[in-house]
Amino acid sequence: MALQSLPIPAIEIITLLKKEGVLSSREILKFFNGKYEDKAVKYAIRRLLENKLIHRVPNLLDMRSVYYRLATADELSEIRSSISESISQEIDDAIA
Repeated sequence: MALQSLPIPAIEIITLLKKEGVLSSREILKFFNGKYEDKAVKYAIRRLLENKLIHRVPNLLDMRSVYYRLATADELSEIRSSISESISQEIDDAIA
């Protein structure tokens, strides 16, 4: 099943992770600071995870929390066939 659309905050999360590197969900939510509802941001994170555009990184200092990182270029190339052309272009623009 091809990924046809992403929630509105998803592309901004990709851009943020490209710029900042690895972030916790709390840090991502803080970045948006009320621009979107928390549940919309959490949903966007979940969709990005499901589609392997971002990945979880364990927080070894506090195992109750995790960090998120952007998929590597190799990981993204593996999933290109499951992404619609428009989404692929949005992701490329966000990463550039």
